[in-house]
Amino acid sequence: MGGVIYESFGLQKQSPTVGCYFFADDYLKFVQKLEYYLSLDIKMITAQEARHKEQIKNNGNEDCPIGVLDDVEIVFVHYKKAVLTKDKWTKRVKRVNWDNLIFKFSYMNSCTKEQLKEFDFLELPGKKFMFVPEEEHHYKCGVYYPGFEDDEQIRNDTYYYNRYFDVPAFINGDGILLK
Repeated sequence: MGGVIYESFGLQKQSPTVGCYFFADDYLKFVQKLEYYLSLDIKMITAQEARHKEQIKNNGNEDCPIGVLDDVEIVFVHYKKAVLTKDKWTKRVKRVNWDNLIFKFSYMNSCTKEQLKEFDFLELPGKKFMFVPEEEHHYKCGVYYPGFEDDEQIRNDTYYYNRYFDVPAFINGDGILLK
């Protein structure tokens, strides 16, 4: 979703996490120790070597390079070559604006309701929001993403996020505004 937002505003991509996804357990570790993980040299492995290999295969991403930072795996879906992936990651890590961080979480990639609660309570160095499949929820940073109320996961929140969430208002500090 971040890459789509950067492109829609004509901005250079500054987040290393553009073009990839994390499984929920890894993402929660990553955001809680962001500076630590971004200080590491990313190691590239194949999907067959990944801890989440079955889920990666079920997602149709078995040909995607997987990045490893200590105990966190990252699935890169927009690059097929590990060398290019590592190069893009390294360049974007250097561009991170530590004074303007935005964290996005979603009920997808093996996320549980407990993990939604965990993210909601995290104190992070920036703004945060998460997409949830319930219209009536009690999350402070939750944004209702309709159409997945009876599903195990939100299948894709990348292209239609702006139907339900006012991204420019959020970026400009107006809080979570729904459309």
